[in-house]
Amino acid sequence: MPGKYKSVSVVILSYNSKENLIEFIPSLISQKYHNFEIIVVDNASTDGSEEFIRTNYPKIKVVQTEQNLGYAAGNNAGFEVAQGEYIVVVNPDTVADPEWLAELIKPLESDPTIAATTSKILIYYQKDRINTCANTNHHTGLTFCRGLNKLASEFNNYQAVGAVSGCSFAIRSDMLKNINGFDPDFFLYQEDADLSWRIRFAGGKIMYVPESVIYHKFKLSILPGKEFYLERNRYLILLKNFDSKTLLLLLPALVVTEIVTMGHAALNGPKYIKSKLLAYIWIIQNIKSILTKRHETLSKKRITDREFFRLLDWRIPFEQVIKNPIMNRTAGAVFNSFYAFHMKLIRRIV
Repeated sequence: MPGKYKSVSVVILSYNSKENLIEFIPSLISQKYHNFEIIVVDNASTDGSEEFIRTNYPKIKVVQTEQNLGYAAGNNAGFEVAQGEYIVVVNPDTVADPEWLAELIKPLESDPTIAATTSKILIYYQKDRINTCANTNHHTGLTFCRGLNKLASEFNNYQAVGAVSGCSFAIRSDMLKNINGFDPDFFLYQEDADLSWRIRFAGGKIMYVPESVIYHKFKLSILPGKEFYLERNRYLILLKNFDSKTLLLLLPALVVTEIVTMGHAALNGPKYIKSKLLAYIWIIQNIKSILTKRHETLSKKRITDREFFRLLDWRIPFEQVIKNPIMNRTAGAVFNSFYAFHMKLIRRIV
C-alpha cells in the first residue's frame, strides 16, 4: 500500500546481466514492500541490458556509466540519483523471496541505532544450502562467507554482525552519505567489507536478518585476477581503517597471514603468485593517496579499535579456500590456533 512504508531505493549494478535481469526484476516487482524505486546502473553492457529494461520496464531508472566502472564506483553512480531514505544494494544474479525487502527494511524502521542490515543469502542452484549469512571479517582483513554450504535451516538468529554481504544489504542514506559510499579504488571485491568497517567505525550497527531471504547464482572460485583484488583490497582496508598502534599490534598475525596467502598462491600456480606480487606493487605505487584516505577515514571514527574488535573473527575457514580435506584441517589446526591466541591478546591490549 503506497505511503505505508518509508521510501527505499533499490540499486542494481548490471554488467551484461540481461539474462539474470529477466528473472530477477519480476521477483523484485512482486515484493510485499511497495514504496520503493528501482535503479539499474548499466556498467557499459554490450548484451542489450539497457534496451531490455527501457522497453519492458519504463518506470525503472537507468543510469548509463558509458564505461565499466567496477562494482564500487558503479554502485556509487546509482547512489547519486537515489531518493530513498534507505538504500538497498542487490546483485542482479539473484531471485528474491516476496518478503525479502520488507524484512530487510523492518529493523531500520524500528531501531535508529541500526545503520545497515543484510540478508540470508541461499544458493540458487541448491536452495537448501547457504551462500552467506552476513560476511565474517578476519582481523587481518580477510573476508569469508558466513555459513557457506551449511543447511538453509541454520543461522536463524537475528543478530549484530561485523559485515554486510554486497550481494544483498540495506543502509540508511544518511549513513551512506556520511561515509561517502563505496571506495572506488576497490573496483571489485572486498568493497562491502571496507564499507562495513567504515559503518561500524562511524558508530553504526549492522544486523543480520534471517527472514530476508534471497537466492544467489553463486559459485565459489578464485581466479588469478580475483586473487589480485582480494589481496590488494585487504591491504587497503587495513591501512585505511586501523590506528598505527593497532597495525603494530597486528604485525605478528599479518606476517602469518602473508605466509597463508602466499602459500595459497603457490598451491595454485605462477599466475596467482604474480597477482599477489602485483598487489604489493600497487600499494607501494599508491601509498600517498592511501594515506590521504586514511586521514579522512580516521577522522570519522566514532568508536575505538578495541570496540571494533568485538565483531572481528580470528578463524579462517580453510575449507573455503583449500579443496584437499587433510590440508585444510592441518592448516586450520596450525594457523587458527595461533590466530585464536593472538586475537585474545589483542583484545586485551588494543
